[in-house]
Amino acid sequence: MAARLHPADAAEAAIISRADHFAIALFRGTGVYARATAPTLPVARIVAAELENEIANGRRALIYAVTAEGRSALVTRNSLKAMEMING
Repeated sequence: MAARLHPADAAEAAIISRADHFAIALFRGTGVYARATAPTLPVARIVAAELENEIANGRRALIYAVTAEGRSALVTRNSLKAMEMING
């Protein structure tokens, strides 16, 4: 039996596939975040890794896909799997 696609994951996958840019955020502590942007997901992953190395507080950077309309979705393993299921 094939894995079923959760509707929320499908909605996030749709936003990620239409993303205009990607926003990266890493919690520094006490309400302070390190923030950056990237034009593509591969570049966003590189920037996130650089922030994680620079800050070195053991936390992972969050990557958000942002559409031209301002809608956003958190990029997760499940949303990336959903993109693969949708796109074949």
